[in-house]
Amino acid sequence: MFALFATLALLATPASAQPAPEAPPPGPRVEGAPGKGLSVGSADGRFRLNLRGRFQLRQSVWLPAADPGEVLPPEEAVQMATKVQTARVFLTGHTLSEDVRYVFQLAVAPNDHRDGTISPIYDAYLDLGDADGLSVQVGQLFVPFDRARTIREFALQLPDRPRPVGELTLDRDVGVVLSATHLGGPASPLTVKLSAFGGAGPNSTLTHDPGGLLVARAELRPLGPIDDDSEGDLERRARPGLALGLAAAHNWNTVRARSTTSTVYEAGTADYLHLAADAVFKWRGFALLAEGLVRQAADDQLRGEDELGEPLVEHTRSGWGAIVQPSLMLGPKLELALRWTRTQAMAGADPAFVDETRAWPDELGGGLSWYANGHRFKVQTGWTTRPGRGGADADHAAHALVDLMF
Repeated sequence: MFALFATLALLATPASAQPAPEAPPPGPRVEGAPGKGLSVGSADGRFRLNLRGRFQLRQSVWLPAADPGEVLPPEEAVQMATKVQTARVFLTGHTLSEDVRYVFQLAVAPNDHRDGTISPIYDAYLDLGDADGLSVQVGQLFVPFDRARTIREFALQLPDRPRPVGELTLDRDVGVVLSATHLGGPASPLTVKLSAFGGAGPNSTLTHDPGGLLVARAELRPLGPIDDDSEGDLERRARPGLALGLAAAHNWNTVRARSTTSTVYEAGTADYLHLAADAVFKWRGFALLAEGLVRQAADDQLRGEDELGEPLVEHTRSGWGAIVQPSLMLGPKLELALRWTRTQAMAGADPAFVDETRAWPDELGGGLSWYANGHRFKVQTGWTTRPGRGGADADHAAHALVDLMF
């Protein structure tokens, strides 16, 4: 009976006098944009996940070079490939707070697996930072050594990275990076990065003598902020931008022939000293990337024994390289990029490396790019050649590709 009277009283109460129903708790925030993926975040901002994907479709034609005095058979004179060059999945975001960020990148195309690895992991690291420009990155990531390598692959102007990068730079590795983005104050143009890595490269399962890779890099941006982690000046900056970088690294007891990549030594471990200097300039659609690289081994040869106890001798790969890459926007979405590089082995280096750089020291190239959505959706063409010396033929490579991030 009491319940009946209470119900009648509630119905008789004016609507304005009735208590307002509780609002449902806010749901997750969902956002999406072309080339930037899909983001889902909690209402309180403590968690956010961004999902992106990228793939590149490529058509390539090669005219390989013959060694001095050699004639290639007709079936090897021209080679062609049509393939998915790369396919990536990116998971990025933050957890607990915006200062606890993470990056997770998987590479799932056959061409993405190198040096015999079967793991699809490219990046897997935490990025712990604050508003003062100080951050700590822990995990597997790019070694912050030279600019031409640390520019992300989706932000390249030409189909492939410069030849000296593949030979002389440092690849991803597992370690820790300490960064001070504005050393000395919020307006400081100086960035300093100090790093320590395992030294054996990404996805390594190798065991070896104790060692490691130490890296120090300084970056100066005297004209203010500049997007030096992306090639070209697609935005046609109204004010000039300049970034200068210097880096040094030492890799102790590495088992890799190129320090963090390539074949595994069987005769022992190597010590490598690395030096780099780079510059990026952008203004009104013109951009220039220039870089110099040096890799010096402590010893030219490694001596040990093979599995049968026989003497084994292997060679290290000391050398240097240079890159000059200018570009110009020809229209709102069309860009022309050119490239010259030189790679040179030092005396005493691996004889195969010496012979290769003696016969084909230089690389010339160029290409046109059409940007539908900046570097996140583009169509590119490119051509490269290595002019032969000492009787060696020149080789040529031509590529056409579609690169899409979604």
